[in-house]
Amino acid sequence: MVKTRLIAAALAACLLVTPAMAAPADQQSDADLLRTLGLFQGTEAGDALGQNLTRAEAAVMLVRLYGAADGMAAQTYPTPFTDLSDWSRPYVSWLYQHGLTHGTSQTTYSPNDPITKQSYLLFLGRALGYADNDTATGKSFVSAADYQAAQGQTLTRGEAVSLTVDALFSTTSSGLAFSDVLIEQGVIDAETFALAAGDRPTIPAVNAAALQDSVWDVRRMDNGQVKVVRRQEDQVRATSNRTFDRAITTTGVDGIFAYDSTTLYYLDPETLSEIKIADLSSFFDENERGYIDALGSMNGTTLFCVSDPTASSAYRFYTWSPASGWRLVLSGTGALGQVNTLSTVEGKYFSGTFGILSVGLDGSTQVLTRTPCYAMTLLGGILYFIPDASVKRTDGYSDGGHEVRMLAMGKESTVLTLPTGSAYPICLETVTGASPDGTITARGTWHSADGGNAWHVTFSGKGSDVRVVDADNQHNVPDDLNGLYSASEHMTWWANTLGLTTGKIAQT
Repeated sequence: MVKTRLIAAALAACLLVTPAMAAPADQQSDADLLRTLGLFQGTEAGDALGQNLTRAEAAVMLVRLYGAADGMAAQTYPTPFTDLSDWSRPYVSWLYQHGLTHGTSQTTYSPNDPITKQSYLLFLGRALGYADNDTATGKSFVSAADYQAAQGQTLTRGEAVSLTVDALFSTTSSGLAFSDVLIEQGVIDAETFALAAGDRPTIPAVNAAALQDSVWDVRRMDNGQVKVVRRQEDQVRATSNRTFDRAITTTGVDGIFAYDSTTLYYLDPETLSEIKIADLSSFFDENERGYIDALGSMNGTTLFCVSDPTASSAYRFYTWSPASGWRLVLSGTGALGQVNTLSTVEGKYFSGTFGILSVGLDGSTQVLTRTPCYAMTLLGGILYFIPDASVKRTDGYSDGGHEVRMLAMGKESTVLTLPTGSAYPICLETVTGASPDGTITARGTWHSADGGNAWHVTFSGKGSDVRVVDADNQHNVPDDLNGLYSASEHMTWWANTLGLTTGKIAQT
């Protein structure tokens, strides 16, 4: 991957203000981290982390962020602002000349006013290569909800330091770790950074639909070792002071995942008793295809990724908990869903598929999306996917219905035909048995969008030979969730070495 060179060259905070009250421990720790890296020096009277940050001081920080601070005091740049002091004029003028600030009016910058948190977040987003709208909508290192919540808030030096550290441990718009960019440009030393940062990981930006009520334990997967990072009593936060509702996005090189050089992360849901799903429509795309790679497992929690076929180097990561008694609960958007893990062992597939429902607050239901179903087989005591096997839906039949067909080992056969009005089915695969000789039976269930009907298809076979042995549509979905879904239904995957069960669905 060709690294995009950013202008940013330093994350220094040279804020010349008077000391204030003691800063929170996290802010002091962040200040110490930046100081160790040579990126923060505080004041003669101390770090003064509790003091408000002014717009002039923020300008100094931003210029340092772009690596342009050396010799700045002797520089002169044209500026329309008439309210600047001699010391702040070069910094503010440099920002103006580069289109990074427009002041508070055509002729004023208001250098002595406290800077708002939103303004500083935009500054950091620009240093990471993000447009202001991307930062405001959660595509940078801060969620859209956090950005909106920051409206009108002022910022202390300590808060600015912590946000700067969060940016340091985030990724740029080109997908590079910001710390790697600074190391590449010689701003910070790689070994010093590794020692100073410790176990704190660099985590890429997360989808903007972050859940504010969820608490995740963020862990690092590194050569089979898992380490808890930055744990607090009220929440376990990663690098941007927010919780996450899904796993992490990263990139590979030329379509090949760089296992030997990429640190992997997953979200350990053992600390949760329930999850609120805020936005499932973007979780998977109905037409998504791609290779599924195993990245590891710890205490039964599996990390997996799916490559995006439209962008060969892009991967998305997901996790789910096998613990019993878990609940997926209705959130403010009224979405209800179930996620079943996909994973592999030594590059071989061993588990199944994924389906979700969208449940309106008025009780209405519809299927948001579904992923492909895969034919399965057992080989050497491990349950595998047939790599070239899938189940697909075909429209356009004379009765207006949908036909579901299975493609396995290059041979295509009709599995079942769904009647008109069935809309998009949810595809769920359940392994119902595995005999000593390696034969497995997998039962697939397609639920109609209204939750009232289901079609059951049984696959059976071993090795590379798997076939449909039964198909019918005489069953109904249990009605113990007001017709929405069966509260008692869950999925179990069997293998000699690994086994997991998804959480049950329950109504709030």
